Amino acid sequence: MVLGSISKKSPTPLLIAAKPVQQVSEYKFLGVTVNSRLKSYDHIAAITSKAAKRLWLLKKLKRAGVSREDLVYFYQAVVRPVPEYACPAWHTNITKDQTKSLDDIQRHALQVIVGNIPYEEECCMLNLPPLADRRRSLCSTLFKQIVSRESHVLHYLLPAKRDAVFELLIIIIIIIINRQFLTRRNIVSPLQGRERLCV
Repeated sequence: MVLGSISKKSPTPLLIAAKPVQQVSEYKFLGVTVNSRLKSYDHIAAITSKAAKRLWLLKKLKRAGVSREDLVYFYQAVVRPVPEYACPAWHTNITKDQTKSLDDIQRHALQVIVGNIPYEEECCMLNLPPLADRRRSLCSTLFKQIVSRESHVLHYLLPAKRDAVFELLIIIIIIIINRQFLTRRNIVSPLQGRERLCV
């Protein structure tokens, strides 16, 4: 796959063992679909479709009379890992529409489990944060692990640790990213919303 915009001249063919390597516009690598523009459209479409198939199983279990606790466990074990798989690799690269389509997976699952009540109340009732919050939390946790553990495989990619100013800079970056995420989507802090609903 050739990354970046397509130029008028075709790129020089890549040869391995004197055979040309086929050029493709998208490629699935370790379960993540990457296209030549490094956009997430193909990957989001693939995981949304895969999760929808698993939601069908959730509906069948509901019709069979499975308890609410078991339905929540099935959702957490079988459905939710699909839209969260490898999210640190693509989470910061998705649009509002893609975020909404991913959150719709959980919204539909909770409607199957609980019934037709507002999404925020369902999340509060079942103690399940929205998927966007979980993805942001997973990314933040991974970043903190990379920074704090020198034995982490990605730690060598960080610049050399200088002093307390470097640590303060990392904290400021995390705060800025979190604020941009909240203001970009025009929502209030998820904790504030849950506190109001759950009280």
